[in-house]
Amino acid sequence: MARRAAYVQTVAANDTASVLHVDCGDMIGGQGALEEVRARHLFESYGLMKVDCVNFGMSDALLGQNFLLEQARENGVPLISANVFYFETGERFLKPYIIKRLSPKRLLGFEWGGLRVGIFGLLQPLDEMAGIPWDREKGEHRLVYKDPTIVAREMVEELRPKCDLIICLAHTGWLQARGIARNASGIDLIIVGSGANVKGEPYVVNNIPLVMPGDEGKYLGVVELLLDEKKRVQRVGGFAQELDDSIQDDPAQAELVKRFNAELQEVGKEIVPATSQLDQIRFLGAEACADCHSSEYRQWKGTSHAKALDPLVKENQDYNPNCLKCHVTGYGYFNGFHSYEMTPDMVNVQCEACHGSGSDHAKWARGEPVTGSDRDPALKYLFAINDRRCTSCHDSENDPDFNFAADIRRVLHRTDE
Repeated sequence: MARRAAYVQTVAANDTASVLHVDCGDMIGGQGALEEVRARHLFESYGLMKVDCVNFGMSDALLGQNFLLEQARENGVPLISANVFYFETGERFLKPYIIKRLSPKRLLGFEWGGLRVGIFGLLQPLDEMAGIPWDREKGEHRLVYKDPTIVAREMVEELRPKCDLIICLAHTGWLQARGIARNASGIDLIIVGSGANVKGEPYVVNNIPLVMPGDEGKYLGVVELLLDEKKRVQRVGGFAQELDDSIQDDPAQAELVKRFNAELQEVGKEIVPATSQLDQIRFLGAEACADCHSSEYRQWKGTSHAKALDPLVKENQDYNPNCLKCHVTGYGYFNGFHSYEMTPDMVNVQCEACHGSGSDHAKWARGEPVTGSDRDPALKYLFAINDRRCTSCHDSENDPDFNFAADIRRVLHRTDE
C-alpha cells in the first residue's frame, strides 16, 4: 500500500488531467483476529489515500456487515454496489453509485462545470450458487444479488442524463464482465475484479474497453481516457503498473504498514495454530532424521533453511503468523509447530518442511508396515522435491525473484563431498 500511495501521488502531481482512484472490491480476505487487523489497517490506508470509491466484493462481508460499514464510515471510504439488496426489504445494501465532478469551477461552496463521472458497482460470484456471508445472531440480514447485466442497463439509463462518463466496477471475473459488456451498451469503461488475470491494456467488447489489474495489490491498473470537446471518449490507453521495489514508499503509508506488522506480532503471541485431534500427520523433527541421514543433516545445518527464523527475529516479526508459517516446520499440524514454548524443536525450515512429515518414512525404514498413507512407496513415503513444494512459500509476493532451477542448488544435499 505504501508503494501504491506513492505511485498514485506521483501520477496526480505530474498529470494535468484529473485522477480517479477506485477499487473493485474484496478488501477483506478471510475471518478471524488476524484478518480483522489487516482489514482495519487497509481501510485506514484507503482513507489516507482518499480513495474515491470501493465496490462491494464477495468476501467483504466475511467479518460481518456491521464491521464493513463501520470501517468504511470511520475512515471515509465510500462503498458502492448497484445489484446487492436486502432479501427481506428489497432495499439496496449500499449506494449504487457515486458521481464525481472533475476539474469543476467553485464559488461559495458550490461546484459546476467540469467533467461529471458516474461510477457504479456490480457483483457476480464466480460460483453462481455462492451466497453472500451473513450472521443472523449479529443482527445482520440476508443479502442477495440481482442479475448484473440487467442492473447495468438500469444504471446506464439512470446515469446517462446526469453524467458525461460512466464507469463500471465489476467484481465478476473476466468472462462475466465480457458478457455484461456485450449486453449493456453505454458504459465508457469497465474495471474488472475477482481473479488473478492482469489485463492492463484495454480489451474492447461492444465498444466498451475492459481492464483488469489482477489480485492482491501486486499491480495498479492505470487507464487514460482522452476526450474530445464534446466530452466523448476518443481514445483509451492503459497499462498495469507493477508495484515493485523500484517505487519508493509513501512515508505516511509506510508508518501505517509498520504499525500493522507490530499489531500482527502482538496478536500472533495470543494465537495457537488451530489443529484437529484427527490430524495424524506427525512430524518428527530434524534431530530424528539425523540418526540415519547424518551427512544430509550436516549439509542442511549450513543452509539458510536452518536459520530461517533469524530474519523474523531481527525484524521483530517472529510472532506474526503470516510470516511464521513459512519459517518453521509443520505450522498448525497436529504435532508440528504450535509455539516456541510447546514445540521449540520445530523452529526453522527443517527436513519435513520440504520432504513431508516423516512418520511413515520412519516406519518404512524400520521395516514396519505402513497403512493408510497416500504417499508413494517408491519415494519411501516422502514427497518429491519440485517447484510446487517450494513456491508454497517462495511465491510471487514473498520471493518474486525465486528461480527453482537455480535456487534449489542452494539447499540440495551433496553427500558425496
